[in-house]
Amino acid sequence: MKKTVLAFAVAAAVAAPAAMADTTLYGRMNLSLDFVDNDEESSHQLASNSSRLGVRGSEELGMGLKGIYQIEAGLYSDSQTFGDSDLTRRNTYLGLAGGFGELRLGKHDSAYKTATTPLNFFADTLGDMHHIAGQFDGADFSFYNRDDNTIVYMSPNLDGMRFLANYTTDKDDDTPDADANDRNAMSLAGTFEQGPMYLAVAYQQQNEYNAARDADATGWKVGGTYDLGGFTLAAMYENLDSDQDAMGDRNMFHLGGKYAMGQAYLMASYSMADENDMDETGADMYALGAGYNLSQRTNMYATYAQVSNDDAAEYAFTGSGKGKGVAASAPGAEVSGFQVGVAHNF
Repeated sequence: MKKTVLAFAVAAAVAAPAAMADTTLYGRMNLSLDFVDNDEESSHQLASNSSRLGVRGSEELGMGLKGIYQIEAGLYSDSQTFGDSDLTRRNTYLGLAGGFGELRLGKHDSAYKTATTPLNFFADTLGDMHHIAGQFDGADFSFYNRDDNTIVYMSPNLDGMRFLANYTTDKDDDTPDADANDRNAMSLAGTFEQGPMYLAVAYQQQNEYNAARDADATGWKVGGTYDLGGFTLAAMYENLDSDQDAMGDRNMFHLGGKYAMGQAYLMASYSMADENDMDETGADMYALGAGYNLSQRTNMYATYAQVSNDDAAEYAFTGSGKGKGVAASAPGAEVSGFQVGVAHNF
């Protein structure tokens, strides 16, 4: 009898922490076979596109507060299908949640990036709008950011409105030295969702963003989606300012559409980067796609995309979550690609 009571006591002690905490193992596998051409060479390649494995959880702390955490590994690389997988490549943080919203500390997507995620119908494919959006052609910085050393605030849902903000203490190393906190960054965003409509506006500043460490880039954008009953439209305008006389600033426009027919869907998008202060630096990107949801967690898709550069531009399939990027072979190159893929969420 004593042994039975002791066994139950030990089992209860082990189970108690688990009962008080909520932990989830999750992931996504997204693999595609890509046929790509950089206007000089072509190849077929197998790519893992933002595949991930993560664990997230929360614990009730009392007084309406919860401790939250997430560790998310990236299962992909730029050269090998899974060659450079990293335990904390993706959003990894510890935080606090309550009636005030959420406060997260660690590595995290910027508010600028997060705000317009619903507009990107071709996310993590050859047609991803961030092959044009969020970057200057050929510049060594991007506004498609997931930075370490980051503090994030996310407001609660306020009748359809949400506010997001983040501050990065330094994009490199924030330990005390002559350059500490010089490469800090911040962004602010607001979103509004009601019925079929979603709207977003965002602003970001990146200090000493380039290798020369002498310019502070800024960007702002506004966009949204509207669901017409199975047919969803997306539109966005973006302006980036390089804070350099040679490059100046550039405007970008994006239009997209997605039509759902039961388990099948069709997509199309057009993204256009205007010239910056240098001539012949604009580009156009077209994308067409189709997919079929085999279940609630698994879908197959096919995408075709093409980037047409002005004579001095070198936009290509780089700068997004696409597993293997394709750079332009030379200024003015036309980069194109077709892919078939399958994605599974668990």
